[in-house]
Amino acid sequence: MKFMSLPFEDHRKRFLYMKIMYFVGAAMSAFYIYRFAVTFAAPAYNDVLIPLFVTILIGPPLLWYRFKMYRTAAVLLLLSLMFMMIMLIHLTGGMMAPGIFWLATVPLATAILFGTRGAISGYFTVVAAFAVFWINNKMQTSPNVIPSAEVFREELITNLIVFFTFTSITTHVYLRNEAVYTQNLREKHNDVENLLRVLLHDIANTLSSMTLQLIRAKEEQSVTGQELEKMERAVQEINNLLNQVRHLKSVKDGKAKLPLRPMSLAKIINDIYENAESMSAPKGIKLSLEMSRDKMLVNAEKTILGNVVLLNIISNAVKFSHPGGRIDIRAVTDERHVLIIVQDYGVGIPQDILNNLFDVGSQTSRPGTQGEKGTGYGMPLVKEYIQMLGGSIEVTSAEMTTESQPQGTKVTLRLPLAE
Repeated sequence: MKFMSLPFEDHRKRFLYMKIMYFVGAAMSAFYIYRFAVTFAAPAYNDVLIPLFVTILIGPPLLWYRFKMYRTAAVLLLLSLMFMMIMLIHLTGGMMAPGIFWLATVPLATAILFGTRGAISGYFTVVAAFAVFWINNKMQTSPNVIPSAEVFREELITNLIVFFTFTSITTHVYLRNEAVYTQNLREKHNDVENLLRVLLHDIANTLSSMTLQLIRAKEEQSVTGQELEKMERAVQEINNLLNQVRHLKSVKDGKAKLPLRPMSLAKIINDIYENAESMSAPKGIKLSLEMSRDKMLVNAEKTILGNVVLLNIISNAVKFSHPGGRIDIRAVTDERHVLIIVQDYGVGIPQDILNNLFDVGSQTSRPGTQGEKGTGYGMPLVKEYIQMLGGSIEVTSAEMTTESQPQGTKVTLRLPLAE
């Protein structure tokens, strides 16, 4: 399993564990080289231990950062640390060494960096090391630089303290990192689901418009140039939505940025108005459009603001309006913002649904006034994309006419004006 073929989060997680192994291994190696030279008075082994320590200290970081050889860096780090560990255990008594239990970390380390194959390699390494130590112990050929039983007890206590500290810190880091990793995976899963909802929910709106044009053409047994032009535009909008979904996935993955640029809100509304009329026509609902005369420039992306946000809101207004009703659409500006207000006079939204309208995990879907079905995903998507555009959304609704509000639902979008 190559590091570069791993998902980004898995790659990052393994890199963190590799750094822990590197720093702990380098620190322990330096500590025991010092102990061999000073406490054990056995500097003769420095000819092997010091070059091995330099390899641990320089080799993996050089391969990782300079040459981007991730797998090779991990292999070199593990091999050099295992060789250093086995050498130290061998020189301090083999089977009777005070740090023999450190071998238990070998399968764990190899499994973390290389998965199942790494774990199997680690098991074989430990078994082979134990076999060699056992044979040397039986033949009484194991060297032991520890000068006395008192020093042995000190080494045993030191190793136990360090081992306990190492395992405690590693376990804490592992649990914390796994929690973050799991949360990131959950968020990515939700992002993918949201993108699929864009396809299911918003492309369906455009297809509905195109289907109506095709039905009319079939009934009239003729297709005018204007009808063909409308169908071509609908197909182009579907293609734009597909491209935008791909780009949004790249934005979510951190591989691209949302292409926001100053755009005329008036033009965006006019461009989607025809589709909005196609949605409202089957129910005989009249659309009333009122806009400021200026362009109302906002930093936006046309497909997101037009097809995903505005058509979603208008589609909901049509769905819950009575046949023959009216929907008012207004776009006005204040000093620093533009307000887009969509007011319908339909059945309104029950308070329990209104409270959870933007919660993708709540059941907010209900049939429209003519039994139209929905998914409940539209408004959570609208809020997410409005926030990506730097704006906000507010929804008020009344199931009966009151002094402060007519029956129906009012959706207010607030977007900052482009500078």
